[in-house]
Amino acid sequence: MTSEKKYYKLVLLPLEVCVGDFCLGDGRVCGNFDNDGGHPTCRFNLSHDLKYDKYVRVAKPNKCKNLRDA
Repeated sequence: MTSEKKYYKLVLLPLEVCVGDFCLGDGRVCGNFDNDGGHPTCRFNLSHDLKYDKYVRVAKPNKCKNLRDA
C-alpha cells in the first residue's frame, strides 16, 4: 500500500463577483479587484493578464466569466 502525501485540497467557496464582462468599468468595481501601484490584479489569481482598455476598463478573465451562479 502506497501512502501519498496531500498538500492541497479542493474546497467549494462562495465568491461574489460583479455582473458583466468587466472587473472595473461601466459603473462597477469587483470587490476582489485591486490596482495598487497601477497594475490590475485579482485577489483570486484567476489571471495574470489583466489590462486596462482605452476606456479604462479591465475585462474579466474567462475563468471568472465562466463561474456558475450559486
